[in-house]
Amino acid sequence: MSRIKWLNLTLSLMMILVLLAGCGEAEPEIIKETVVVEKVVKETVTETIIVEGTPEVIEKEVEKIVEVTAVPEHTDPVTLVYWSDPRFTQVKGKEDLTQEPGDYERLLAEEFMAMHPNVTIEVEALKWEDLTTKVTAAIAAGSPPNVLKDYLGRSSGYAWQGLLEPLEDAIPQEELDDYYPDLISQYTIDGHLHGLPLFYWITHMTGNKALWEEAGALDLLPLDDGEWTFEEFEAAINAIKTGDDVWPYGLQVASEQGDYHYLGPIWGMGADLYAEGDYSQVVLNSPEGVAALEKIVQWVDEELIEPGATTITGEEMGNIWMKGQMGVWGGGLATKNEVYRAEQEGRIDPDVKIDLFFAMYPHAADVKTGGMAAGPTGAVVFKQDDPDVRYWSIEFARFLADPDNQREYCINSSQFPSRKSVGTPLAGDPDYERLLGWVDEWGLKNLGLASPNYYEVRVELFPRLQQAMLGEKTAQEALDDYAEKANAILSGD
Repeated sequence: MSRIKWLNLTLSLMMILVLLAGCGEAEPEIIKETVVVEKVVKETVTETIIVEGTPEVIEKEVEKIVEVTAVPEHTDPVTLVYWSDPRFTQVKGKEDLTQEPGDYERLLAEEFMAMHPNVTIEVEALKWEDLTTKVTAAIAAGSPPNVLKDYLGRSSGYAWQGLLEPLEDAIPQEELDDYYPDLISQYTIDGHLHGLPLFYWITHMTGNKALWEEAGALDLLPLDDGEWTFEEFEAAINAIKTGDDVWPYGLQVASEQGDYHYLGPIWGMGADLYAEGDYSQVVLNSPEGVAALEKIVQWVDEELIEPGATTITGEEMGNIWMKGQMGVWGGGLATKNEVYRAEQEGRIDPDVKIDLFFAMYPHAADVKTGGMAAGPTGAVVFKQDDPDVRYWSIEFARFLADPDNQREYCINSSQFPSRKSVGTPLAGDPDYERLLGWVDEWGLKNLGLASPNYYEVRVELFPRLQQAMLGEKTAQEALDDYAEKANAILSGD
């Protein structure tokens, strides 16, 4: 054997020993955070050498430094605290298991824990009146829940205080793309997704077709697509103006609770409460906003709106409606359910006929639609120091927003899913199917629920609308006053 061949054999044996040594069992490293790190890896390369004057191609391993993403294992035991509203009891198909508030949420938690045995979830359903006070007290004490299910009008305040985990980078993009963009926009605060919308209610116009049938004017209603211009709307409500205690258009401007409805015509004129994606300033005193308020004042002067719209309560509005004395007013699916219950309980006079139809709010010729207000409820995660608790809190929020769970939420609350893949939970209900189609076609309007001063700004609008409707101020003066007061609140002055 030549010296060169003996040397090559010795080197080969040494390489084999080195490779075998590298195959031993190593203590695995537990990664606690998802981070990008540098890692030394081995790579097989080819190299040409000269052996006894003859070129020979050999393979060998070399070390190389690369960047890799270290994925956390998150297998340590963790305990999460989950607080929820008390919404779901007597869940269809699970009535025996959902007798009390919190029972349904515990069922969901048990399902998640069965999938992830290292996770323990403590569930509490809060009373409606405790959703603000108890959560606020827990925050002050430094012990908020890990996950909270609540209305956007409250959860947004926690986001503005910097108390919530940003979720935009923790959710796969294809999952985010499944949500309705208008809802993701409303849940995005200061550039961060502060929660996952689960379901929402919407408002639109609800009318009594029987009044137009009696007037021989059914052809004036948008019974096909629910969409009408201001001109078409005015022609329709004038057709049932008889002077016999029938009010063509019902509007309640006695409190901030009416904003779900009196904002409809304002959006229909092309006005918005806030600039797109910006809660630093209200812009309702725009030319479009002023034109909309002037239109409402015109309807008051023409007695197309019930007298006392600036003082009437929601209950009084409902009584007028149940007597068959109101043509069209703001409502939602809850109106349909209330009419059904009233009929079953004999609270509607047998001589009164209420034949429902739904429509969008009227709009100007150059505006897409009057829009529908949305009131979403979502899951938020309070900021966590422990990466394992953070990881599983976000995973549980994602689980709550799973399409199957959303479908069950919507079936049991007559609300609407925030994810497109959920489909139509109440399939077979033509009104529900139509409304969900309108969400797809026309989108959702922003009530300002994610404003940092939502409640303070909200209560400043209806008194200014009252002043214009009562002739105390022009529409421009009233909305300028509102903008001045609201923007002072937003700026902290």
